[in-house]
Amino acid sequence: VMIRLKRGIEAVSITDPRFWRAPVSPTFHGRDVFAPVAASLSLGLSPYEFGEKTNMLSVLPITRPRYTGPGELHGHIMHIDRFGNLVTDIRSSDLPPGPVEICVGSALIDGISHHYAETRGLAALIGSSGYLEVSLRNGSAARHLDALVGDDVSATAVS
Repeated sequence: VMIRLKRGIEAVSITDPRFWRAPVSPTFHGRDVFAPVAASLSLGLSPYEFGEKTNMLSVLPITRPRYTGPGELHGHIMHIDRFGNLVTDIRSSDLPPGPVEICVGSALIDGISHHYAETRGLAALIGSSGYLEVSLRNGSAARHLDALVGDDVSATAVS
């Protein structure tokens, strides 16, 4: 938990299990830890109730896609889900208008699919979070493309 002070910020580790939803899933801390803590904060509980102050902070880079030319949008893989889908930092509203070609590594994908069922092989689609994803039907796009978080992704308008 981050606490804004007049001069900087403090951080508190969320270590007190009294505030967690049990059992805590190893993959769903948003539901099991952060949501109950946020609810407690909204009721006026002090952030210091959740655990000890800490100096162990990690700064995570926040990337945003950018246009490098007319119809040429460049972004990055920001997450790989448990199915091996590549979730990018490119929102559907960021995409150039009209048909696009998606490039990840050496792979080129023509167009954006509307759902997984209509795809064969590698496909690009807008996931439930509103971001461009690259998937592989019945497989892991991450393994297939040897892709990692931070790798480049581009969307280019096709005329």
